[in-house]
Amino acid sequence: MDVSNNQNDKKQRNTKIAKYLALFFTCLLFLNFIFISLYYSLADWIALLIFSLLFIVPAYLSNAGMVIVGKGKPIDGGKVWKDGRRILGDHKTWNGLIKGPLYIGIPISLGLFLVFFILWDIIRIIPDAGIPLGIYNLYNDIFFYQYYFIGGPKPIGFIIIIMRIFLCSYGAGIGDLLGSFLKRRFNIESGEPFWVIDSLDFAGTAIICASIPSFFIPDLYLAPDIFIIIFLLILTPSVSIIANTVAYYIGLKDVPW
Repeated sequence: MDVSNNQNDKKQRNTKIAKYLALFFTCLLFLNFIFISLYYSLADWIALLIFSLLFIVPAYLSNAGMVIVGKGKPIDGGKVWKDGRRILGDHKTWNGLIKGPLYIGIPISLGLFLVFFILWDIIRIIPDAGIPLGIYNLYNDIFFYQYYFIGGPKPIGFIIIIMRIFLCSYGAGIGDLLGSFLKRRFNIESGEPFWVIDSLDFAGTAIICASIPSFFIPDLYLAPDIFIIIFLLILTPSVSIIANTVAYYIGLKDVPW
């Protein structure tokens, strides 16, 4: 009975946390929208949203792919850390780390950006028309649009895109392992929420890894600017927390995480 009561108390506590976090991140997204739209322009916020998604989509796909193809031998081999708990756990496998990006994140992302390569002359009509009119104040150079959609001038842009996809995809894998390691150290059981960190671990390392080439070839390879980084650090946990909370309250999930 005590175990059942403890589980119910834990679920109620986590449900309350999920509700407050969903409201908090909804407010953060709204404030971000208001700030960028008023201080710069609505067109800049739309560009910020698009650039952020184009940058991070390989990480999102790879993170999902690691779950889909993740069965197999655990990376930690069943070993425990000095605190007596597993290093990573059974759910973190070599198949997930290697094949998630390789089979899902990278090929789907390449297919997506191939479409952008084909349609670039049509896509660029919008910024080409808007920039001279002063519609964009923050992203007022066509190079930003060319970089995030097709990696830069052809044909070097295709190489840049491949680098960005690869680093972002495997950066997400590294971050997922780091998050699992921290979760074990805090003695959070598998299936229990590790609020915000569950989402920011893979996104944060994806941003870091995918930014590395910018230190060596800054004229060709852009690191995401502070506006994109902040937006991604808000958006990534927002998507997970808000979607899971809404799904719980409309009866599609048993728990809001």
